[in-house]
Amino acid sequence: MQGRGIDEAAEPPDDFASGFETAFARLQVRLEEVCASEADWPTGMAVAIRAALEFAASDPAAAQTLTNEAMAAGRDGIARRERLLAYAGEALARGRRHCRDGTELPQSTERAVAGGVVGLIAERLATGRAAELPALVPDAIQFALTPYLGAEEATRIAASAR
Repeated sequence: MQGRGIDEAAEPPDDFASGFETAFARLQVRLEEVCASEADWPTGMAVAIRAALEFAASDPAAAQTLTNEAMAAGRDGIARRERLLAYAGEALARGRRHCRDGTELPQSTERAVAGGVVGLIAERLATGRAAELPALVPDAIQFALTPYLGAEEATRIAASAR
């Protein structure tokens, strides 16, 4: 039996790709459903963050595929995770028009915020604490909204999520 090359070893199995795409599609549908009824961006983001954390808590296997397994799956997995972060970043970027003092946010803001929320989910999954995620909704909302709305308004919206 010949050894596998480095590139072959880095390629995830087809079941990972299929599992990722299925989980990502389910998450996207869920987020689109909950955001469709929200008229304003801050409330839409708050309900989307709640839905994402609840999705991860209710289906840790799917969330694990989107987060930790993607990071372990080589280049293809990392590229798929980047698509997840870009999807979240697009939604976050709509918040730039809500910056109150005209502050120009760094271009990396959306990627950093999305990565922070995904990282929070991944850490809880990796340590077997997915059930804690719904309790972290207010903190995640405040974290995500603060760059766009300021600490006071983000805190107010997060408090209403408790």
